[in-house]
Amino acid sequence: MHEHDTVVLVQITHRGRRGHSNLSWQRLLAPSAVKEPNHREVPGTLRRDDIETIVQAFADAAVRVKRGGFDGVELSAAHCHLIDQFWGPHVNLRDDEFGGELQNRMRFGFMVIERVREAIGDDCILGIRITGDDFVEGGLGNPAMCEIARRISEHGMVDYFNVIGASAETLPAEAACVPSMNFPLACFSYLAGSIRDNVREPVIAVGRIVDPVVAERVLAEGQGDLVAMTRALIADPYLPAKAREGRLDDIRQCMGYNEGCIDRQYRGMPISCVQNPTIGYEADLAEIPRADQLKKVVVIGGGVAGMEAARVLRLRGHRVVLFEKSNQLGGQLNIAKLAPKRTDFDGAARWLEIQVKKLGVDIRLETEGKAAAVLDERPDAVIVATGAAPLVPPVPGLAACPYAVSAWDVLLETKPLGQRVIVIDDQGGQESTSAAEFLLDQGKQVEIITPHYSVGEDIGPTNKPPVYARLWAKGVKMQATWELRAVENGSVRLRNVYGGNEVVRDDFDTLVYSYGGQSVDGLYRELEGRVPEIENVGDSYAPRSLHHAIMEAHRVARKV
Repeated sequence: MHEHDTVVLVQITHRGRRGHSNLSWQRLLAPSAVKEPNHREVPGTLRRDDIETIVQAFADAAVRVKRGGFDGVELSAAHCHLIDQFWGPHVNLRDDEFGGELQNRMRFGFMVIERVREAIGDDCILGIRITGDDFVEGGLGNPAMCEIARRISEHGMVDYFNVIGASAETLPAEAACVPSMNFPLACFSYLAGSIRDNVREPVIAVGRIVDPVVAERVLAEGQGDLVAMTRALIADPYLPAKAREGRLDDIRQCMGYNEGCIDRQYRGMPISCVQNPTIGYEADLAEIPRADQLKKVVVIGGGVAGMEAARVLRLRGHRVVLFEKSNQLGGQLNIAKLAPKRTDFDGAARWLEIQVKKLGVDIRLETEGKAAAVLDERPDAVIVATGAAPLVPPVPGLAACPYAVSAWDVLLETKPLGQRVIVIDDQGGQESTSAAEFLLDQGKQVEIITPHYSVGEDIGPTNKPPVYARLWAKGVKMQATWELRAVENGSVRLRNVYGGNEVVRDDFDTLVYSYGGQSVDGLYRELEGRVPEIENVGDSYAPRSLHHAIMEAHRVARKV
């Protein structure tokens, strides 16, 4: 990295009570024995000799960083890690020299800063990451954090401040640490600006700074001296080069979905990117090689799977014809983006559309990919990406019910709806919650019922809290562990999945169902054996997530 004039730092931290003894088999240690609210473990209280050991461990880690050839270290005093646990009066209940007044609560952090600076010398960068507001009642609000930053600055040993928003003290605050599309762009830059007003050192602004335009705005408004763009560079590692070359339309902009990166990490899986299928697989997928034998390929379906397949095929040198039966590209994202706080989905479709047009894909809108039309093209290969339709399960009475509609129908506003609505969530993602919030915004009474442990069971940890917060604020009702058994005579019959007891409900006008998708794969089956090569990708192969659709299309297209 140094060969490319890159400054490389390592962040070091101690998580204190934010750790988990199930991983270490040792008790957690914190300023005080205050239960961690998210995983509910009670830590032990740090003794004076423990504190000295940890301070020295920070210094030893910093020395290893320097010996490894890095340019510096960043201390994490954010996300409710140990340093800021000492700062927080709601966590630090000590009555010794490390508790009580702010100066005492800052003592541990100063000891770490001093020992690390002494260990690495003045020729090595030392930064610190803090929050500008932890968003916790009784915690470290913006005035308190400005004062803490001012004192650290006066202390004179750090070279910069890296300022996030939120903390990990509560589930909503933890979700806000890595803000998803539920938050506006540059959502915490104002906090960085407030810290900048109180310190002498450069300040890095953080939080949904997704492209050079947003970054320049943050800098121009004086909210930071630098910007951090982690997920933006995951989505497109070539962002700086493209910006320098003026190729802004070619930047694959992070849309803040989070399901491919941080939410995977929180679930113990390696990070990837919903939009960029090469992330995490760079050794195998970083370069797209030109095909040995160039072919004419017909792609049916202009959703994200079809467009990603067409993009990769063209990069490999193939001649590509793309059929899309509607008058626009984008597929199911054109539905998903209609929901509240989901408009950023449009970015994924927009980028793919720009790329396939630039690459010269022969795009034929309002052209249904019927078998005869495909065969008339005399293709060497066909990729079917015809997507899915809403799944209607074999629940007695559901398919014929005149007052039952899919979540897609709700967002597309294709059918009249009553005032009192029950939403059945058996999909587990944001399909049901999006439909419910859409209806709540129209003033309807909405209850979501699910057979799972919670509504939106599979929604990632950085998305679920803000979704829930809006739903509860808008008056939703939620019932977990109940499944739909039958629709009959203006009522629904529900059964508890554990107790087996049943109830009949008739206090509604409209029933909205969300069970996921059902593959639209008839064309694939009709063409199979009639063309030299055929592949089925995305939801038409098996209904799954946006991430699966793009990843699968990318990998299949590389093999053609």
